[in-house]
Order: sequence, then C-alpha cells, then structure tokens
Amino acid sequence: DVRVILVKLADRLHNMRTLEHLPEPKQRRIAQETRDLYAPLAHRFGMANLRWELEDLAFKFLEPTEYRELAALVAQKRAQREAIITELAEPLARKLTGAGITVYEVAGRAKHLWSIHRKMEKRGKPYEEIYDLLAIRVLVDNVQECYHALGVIHDGWTPLQERFK
Repeated sequence: DVRVILVKLADRLHNMRTLEHLPEPKQRRIAQETRDLYAPLAHRFGMANLRWELEDLAFKFLEPTEYRELAALVAQKRAQREAIITELAEPLARKLTGAGITVYEVAGRAKHLWSIHRKMEKRGKPYEEIYDLLAIRVLVDNVQECYHALGVIHDGWTPLQERFK
C-alpha cells in the first residue's frame, strides 16, 4: 500500500531531523540507511524536495566536517544564486512565450549540499570551480515545444552566460 510507504518516508524525515539526540554509531547507521534506501525511494515517488532534504541530512551525519565546510561556503552565496534565478525566470518566460511556446512554469532552485558535494568529488574540483549551482526548470505543453524551448534557450545562452559568470 502506497500510503504505508508515504508514512514511512514522513517518519524517516522526522527521525533524520532529530537524529542529533542519538549516539553517533546509531546516527551513522540511520543516516547511511536513509541515503541508500529512503532518499532513492522518495525520488522514485517523485518527491524531489523530500529526497534532497534526506540526502542533505544524511550528508550532515555521515560526513560532518565536509558538510559544515560546504554549508558555510554555500550560505555565503545562496542569496546571490536565488537572486539570479528570480532575475532569469521572468525574461526567460517572456522570450519563450514570444517564440510561440506555451509556458506553464519557469522555476528555479539552488542546488542542494549533497548534490554539490557529489559533483565536487566526481569532478575532483573545489567548490570555487563548480559553476552550475542552480537549476532552472521550464514546463511546456509537449515534447515538440520542449525541443523548441531548448533551441530558443540555447540561442540566448551566450549573453546569459557572460552576464552571470
């Protein structure tokens, strides 16, 4: 029953939010289980925000030093990234609409700590050399408009890239 899984995910989120009250070995075991099982399960159910929070909380308990260092670096520039998202969303929606594309949503988000950390490790680069720290999602009517939107966005990419380096 799907409802049982949803309740279990909610319970795990609550447990992860209060994990600091447990002994360290238990914290690590629960955090690892959360990263390995519950975060992917939340992803499968289309619950991205829940997945990201579970991954970030697991990161906090499994790699506390790296978590604290990255959290401090990200906090310094989070407002700047959120301002860029806000600044880009409206003109992007106007440009796509002007190209005849039905746009349902243009939304953005700052990438989450675990995602940034994995990217740093995979690329072997420090935080300062990771440039894709935000994401913008565009929802359109159909697959054809999706490809059209990609073309419109690609044609306008160079000026945006230069502006937000």
